[in-house]
Amino acid sequence: MSEAPARVAPDPAAAPHRATAHRSLAHVRAEPRHAAELVTQMILGEQALVLSARVPWLQVRLADGYTGWVHQGSVVRSAVDDLEAFARALDGPPGEDPGAWIVVARGQVLREGPEPGSPQAADLVQGARVRVEDPGHDPLAATLPDGTTGWLDRQAALPATRLAERFPPNGEALVEHAADFLGLPYLWGGTSEKGFDCSGLVQRIYGLHGIRLPRDAGPQSRSGEPVDPGPGWRNVRAGDLAFFVEPPGTGVTHVGILAPGGRLIHASTTRNGVAWDVLPPAGTSTPLGERLAGWLSGIRRVLPG
Repeated sequence: MSEAPARVAPDPAAAPHRATAHRSLAHVRAEPRHAAELVTQMILGEQALVLSARVPWLQVRLADGYTGWVHQGSVVRSAVDDLEAFARALDGPPGEDPGAWIVVARGQVLREGPEPGSPQAADLVQGARVRVEDPGHDPLAATLPDGTTGWLDRQAALPATRLAERFPPNGEALVEHAADFLGLPYLWGGTSEKGFDCSGLVQRIYGLHGIRLPRDAGPQSRSGEPVDPGPGWRNVRAGDLAFFVEPPGTGVTHVGILAPGGRLIHASTTRNGVAWDVLPPAGTSTPLGERLAGWLSGIRRVLPG
């Protein structure tokens, strides 16, 4: 995706407010209208700072610096007493909130009752944040940001403080996690299991593994440290990021996750979704891999160690 617009300051005439996504996804658009470009998404429990309002739309700034417009019906709006403290919390790890639990499984729902056949109260995507006051129950009694309560399979969520138990910050785990989404359709602006774009896939998966990255491929390409792949990709580690500049060469436009041997998993428009490709000189390189190799602009290592 193209890079995010410049940061916008909150309207000084309005009291600071937060916007919290209260259903599985809140669409963030380039302009305050439903037909405008989808630039990114907030998933349930994610927060943003409200910059201005054009009813029924709110202009927001997300934790990654992205700005855009969300419909007021897709978020819960609440006053911010201490703007600096809120900004720190927005940029901080989710584990700082002792009541926060993260949905770690795909295709989950919140149900109205504890029985498996109870009516569905809400849809949940992987990475969604809910509140759990009593973790001793199975299923969990969970509360959404708008106050909706229901029941969630205990195996589907973890306390935010224990997220690394499921999603450790190592390359093999990241590649395996990305492979869980093989075949998922491409969605420009998508950041969830409902559909990803290339940088949305990278940002979401690395974020769940404790590595915060910018939203777009361009800024992501300035993260971490450069890597010389070496002959036959011998210096590449699982989880390194490969960046590409498509003709006519106006800047980085694509990103994928590398595995040993020049294998690349990415969300691709050509593939219409998340797919594996192989970059040459591997003997089994794919046609798209051959083309991408000619557009390669660099490799970065963002994982510790």
